[in-house]
Amino acid sequence: MSDRQLRNTRRTFLASSALGALSAVATGGTAAATDGTVAPTAAVECSTVSVDDWGSARSARAVFADGSFVDIGEGRPETFGAPGRVVESVTFADFDGNEWTRTNDAADCDPGGKSVTFTDSRATVRPGQFLETDTYPGRLVSQVDLHFVDGTSQEKVHLDGPESPDGITGVYRGTGEHAGKVVEAVEIFHDLGYVTHYVRNPAAEQYLLGKATHQERLVEVMGATEGAVDYEFTVDGPVRAVTLSDRRGASPGGNDAIATGDGGTTVSGTTGNPGYSDVYAVGGPITEFSQTGGDGDYVLREAEWRAVETTAPATDLLAVVATEQGEVDYEFTVEGTVRKVTNAGPKRSAGDNDEVVENGDGTVTVSGFTGNTGYGDTYAVTGDVTDFARTGGEAAFRIDYNGRELTPEALLARD
Repeated sequence: MSDRQLRNTRRTFLASSALGALSAVATGGTAAATDGTVAPTAAVECSTVSVDDWGSARSARAVFADGSFVDIGEGRPETFGAPGRVVESVTFADFDGNEWTRTNDAADCDPGGKSVTFTDSRATVRPGQFLETDTYPGRLVSQVDLHFVDGTSQEKVHLDGPESPDGITGVYRGTGEHAGKVVEAVEIFHDLGYVTHYVRNPAAEQYLLGKATHQERLVEVMGATEGAVDYEFTVDGPVRAVTLSDRRGASPGGNDAIATGDGGTTVSGTTGNPGYSDVYAVGGPITEFSQTGGDGDYVLREAEWRAVETTAPATDLLAVVATEQGEVDYEFTVEGTVRKVTNAGPKRSAGDNDEVVENGDGTVTVSGFTGNTGYGDTYAVTGDVTDFARTGGEAAFRIDYNGRELTPEALLARD
């Protein structure tokens, strides 16, 4: 097997566990150590795991309150974590399957500013995210993937050759067929100890509010100087008019028009003067834009939204995972919203045999089927789970809720 194949095999494993933490992490339990093993000595300090002695451990996973995680696949750094995100637990493991878990006893701490931040369609990665890289002299390969709320992913960076950790920092957004899509998470892999940072966008669900599709984004033709601006542009996809205020909004039926044809959607309109603009929600790339009249200057821009404050419920990750061979049929109800997560890897993604039904009264019922050890279905849940029941099958299973293992009774008892 080549180095490339080996790395891809490892990444497949990581992707399959991206949205469901390992059982030992979830339970906070400690596996029984065999003779001769030495437990690691480590402490959780808000957003950071500090290791005095790795003992017999050779890998570790830190799970954060928002569902993000950092995997140390090899290597033994003294420090790792994710600035701005609170650690819930960390589990160390050796090559023989022994595991040791530490939990955060001060989860109400202030983790400070985040090193990875999001807008609706953009992830910004800063060098401070990579606490573990001081341990290693160089890097062989790095990769950055964006995961979107519609279940798709896009590779953004693949680096070969030694570079500093700064080489995988920067701003990432979907391009081509993924342009404008709401970002679910950014996954960063580097070969300094086979480390993966999987960072969730905590506001992904809020960014979907008001959008007709996952990919819809706002574009604005704004006057920059005194004078009229007549314009025309074509979009490879649907377009609808949007009003943001009395100065910012398109007016179809007035001096703005939207026409759909074989070549896409053509928009024509008139705006002008500073502070005035026409706004549209587009569901695809702009393939052509031109000023067709008027002597004013203009700015064509896309609007990216960033959540500054919100009272909306948090989005949680719920996975139903079989723990032995056999089948598991299940059904649960949520007072809120539910979305299938289809990019959690081949073992954890919700599939076509799983169904999400809106009941028309503010609740959603999910029914699904999974089975065989380690396989499950993952959902993004906003609101309270009010009912959960097995409806068939005999295999044992667990519920992973934001990386913690819960029984159905504990899930329903959550505040």
